Amino acid sequence: MAITSLLDIDLRSLIEDIERACGIILPRRVTEAYLDSKAEILHIRFSEPKRVECGEPLPLKTLATIFRDEDTNEITAIEILKPEDLLNELNPYP
Repeated sequence: MAITSLLDIDLRSLIEDIERACGIILPRRVTEAYLDSKAEILHIRFSEPKRVECGEPLPLKTLATIFRDEDTNEITAIEILKPEDLLNELNPYP
């Protein structure tokens, strides 16, 4: 399945699958989601950082970065390069 629209992605299931695979709890309030289908980047924003946010890679084969508020350590966003690859990694059998 080629991801060309946010409508192609079940964000709730994706967030739950990332939580299971990485052993983390992600926020349930999504304030913004952006898909650049040409660059193959999915950015999900949970909240704005108070000042600065820092990123760290998630322990996945697909390159995914979690962003945290540097002051509060709250998760503010997640960015996924090649979201279709991540969906296949998390759910290898249709």
